[in-house]
Amino acid sequence: MQIENYISRIKAYKQYTKSTIDLNRRVLQSLNTFIKKHTNNKRSLEDTEKLESQDYENWMIEEIKKGRSSRTCNIKLICLRNFLKYAEIHHENVMNYREVALMKETKKKIEALTEQEEQKLLSYILTDTSKEPILRLRDIWIALILANTWLRVHELCNIKVKDVAPELRVIWKNHQPRIVYLFDNILDTLKSYLQLRKEKWIESEYLFCAHRWRNTRNKLSRNAIEYIIRQAWIKAWLTTPVWPHKLRHTFATKLLRRGWNIFYIKELLWHSNLSTTQTYLTATNEDLRRTQDLLKDPIGTKNTDN
Repeated sequence: MQIENYISRIKAYKQYTKSTIDLNRRVLQSLNTFIKKHTNNKRSLEDTEKLESQDYENWMIEEIKKGRSSRTCNIKLICLRNFLKYAEIHHENVMNYREVALMKETKKKIEALTEQEEQKLLSYILTDTSKEPILRLRDIWIALILANTWLRVHELCNIKVKDVAPELRVIWKNHQPRIVYLFDNILDTLKSYLQLRKEKWIESEYLFCAHRWRNTRNKLSRNAIEYIIRQAWIKAWLTTPVWPHKLRHTFATKLLRRGWNIFYIKELLWHSNLSTTQTYLTATNEDLRRTQDLLKDPIGTKNTDN
């Protein structure tokens, strides 16, 4: 099974994003190179009938030596599994993809800001006068959206001006549109930002764009947005690092702490499995105390006198 044939098939028949397709290509080519190197070109990944379990097991040992996490290794093993499964479906003599065992992953720790830390970060961004007005309004709007919606950075980068209304229309994974509802204060900031863009003749189709005169049509990159948030947490003197996806974690954690149904949060975040949403259920002593305080009449404290 040729790797590029497999990539062409998943491009045509699977609703994978470009980044997922590129990931599959990189992983399979890496394993192919590894097998060739360690067998003196006697075998390769594309020689499916000659593959042995020792091939990918040695590959994993090498990856672990490089410091790869169990989660990263499992992502690569899943790419291999899918490749073998596809080869098997097409009647190639290949090792059983079910025999490719995944590693045990350590429980993922969700990092989120406290409400005080989040407020301190947003207060700094809202009051920062060191930037020119259009950049200040753009960065305020970026921070408010990340802190008050489920959006990820790459989804934020790809929003276009035409998708803005009383809510945002965002193209999510697999080209599926999603609606993001916005608060009035966010919309007011947006109107001011778009008005300034109009006055400066900035005609980019993207909502968030670069404002250097040579690049005003280009969308703001993921790295640029991460830089904006990173600079804000440094200048706001927060003790813990902040990155854009941490604000998404903070948004979800805040909803849980305020008593939202976890099923609704799952749908809001567009998690495919409830178990993913459950990783946000990290209780602190303060959370437990507040939960107990919800009991207005603790058992045994009511006056039972006639």
